[in-house]
Amino acid sequence: MADDHPANFEEIARRFSHLWQALNGHAGKAHSPDIRKILIDKVRDALDRGEARLSDAEPAIIANSFVLEVLVYDGAATQVYRARHRDLGTLHAIKMPRPDHADDPVLRKLILREADIGMALRHPHIAATQTVLRLDDGRPALVMEWIESRLADHLQERPLSPREIIDVMTSMLSGLDAIHAAGLVHCDLSPLNLLFDGDLAHLKIADFGIALKAGCRHEEFDLAFAGQPDFVSPEQATGEPVDGRCDLYAAGRLLSLLLSHCSTECDGKLKALAIRLSQRDRQDRPENAKAALHLLGGPAERPVDF
Repeated sequence: MADDHPANFEEIARRFSHLWQALNGHAGKAHSPDIRKILIDKVRDALDRGEARLSDAEPAIIANSFVLEVLVYDGAATQVYRARHRDLGTLHAIKMPRPDHADDPVLRKLILREADIGMALRHPHIAATQTVLRLDDGRPALVMEWIESRLADHLQERPLSPREIIDVMTSMLSGLDAIHAAGLVHCDLSPLNLLFDGDLAHLKIADFGIALKAGCRHEEFDLAFAGQPDFVSPEQATGEPVDGRCDLYAAGRLLSLLLSHCSTECDGKLKALAIRLSQRDRQDRPENAKAALHLLGGPAERPVDF
């Protein structure tokens, strides 16, 4: 508190006492539960505005439940915020179209489709999609679990040990196995979409914005090209129907990137797996994520046939 406004705790206590009395009614007449809930919510709104004055920023509250705290991604068409649930105090990631894309029917369709896909997938190595909201202006807002760190940022901070590289690949391939078992292809694996909280062994796959059912093409959704150029498979880049081996190509490219950040000389088996996964012809890649996991974790005493 500023020096020219010293704290008067007796006055603060008196005002909160009056506030509590107002919430509970006067002269022994209590408010109905509905009225009391409305009054409490108005107090909460006022407190949120008070916090905003202290931070010189007006909080954006959506669905009367989430305070948008930090803009963490500001793309050409979408934005992602870190949000706090006002009652539970939990953190969430909320993805929505930019305000100037509120009337974009293709983008709206893609976000609702992403919500539908994400809510159908539940796995320890897949970032959870929790619900979808409709904002006052009609935009959909996708609510997901908040995960603090991206693999892309971590790679810029320090090298990885061979154990950490194996942890990343095990987590990612386990998540892919669940995605492919649901008949889906992620189509956008890269360090930007791999998230974790502290432990790389708990890494999760996020962002299903351009995921497809196996056998589909992106042109069916008015997307001429989709995916990260350094990780997208040749067949996906040329618009062919996708299958799980498209994600395995991206996994191979990712493994090569991880090995370039290795703190020591890594096992030659990992280098061989990176080459095998990222073969240009999908027929030369492992059949599926489960097969790739087997190659990654094959017993040391038994040679693995690459």
